[in-house]
Amino acid sequence: MHNWYCIRTHRYKEPWVARQLMESCDEVCFPLLRQQRTVRRQLKWVIEPLFPMYLFARFSMTEQLQKVRYTSGVIGVVGTSNGGPIVVDESIIVLLREREVDGYVQIQPAPLLPGEDLEIIAGPFQGLRALFERELRGGERVAVLLDLLSSRVHVELPRASLQRRPMAEHRLSAA
Repeated sequence: MHNWYCIRTHRYKEPWVARQLMESCDEVCFPLLRQQRTVRRQLKWVIEPLFPMYLFARFSMTEQLQKVRYTSGVIGVVGTSNGGPIVVDESIIVLLREREVDGYVQIQPAPLLPGEDLEIIAGPFQGLRALFERELRGGERVAVLLDLLSSRVHVELPRASLQRRPMAEHRLSAA
């Protein structure tokens, strides 16, 4: 059985390098992340590498290292300061693959706590502060309270349209 190694690639060349390495390596692991992100003030699904400029490949160091190193788009094999490649523990690859759903690694956002101070980053209320109330419908939507026109208004929003306010802002707004 051959070992896993971490391969550094040129930026935005990861998918191409992964396809090239599939021909010369036993296996290639190129984890992709699918998440909602604000793009031009709208929430959109974005697919990107979980580790930009890196992917994993299983191969024989003695037989295939040179071919891997000189594959177009590869910068090098991640190694120690004296140049020897570092073996990636197979449990890391297994863990990444276990987190995949429909071919994409899923990262669950940290749970929000009732009363937590949030900022709305997308939609018609973008830029406003909100207080978290509770999760709705499997965690994709949340109930929050907004301070509007001198009263608190209950609003339901997509979870992806909110982010925690930085701690520095909490201290400044409390002063």
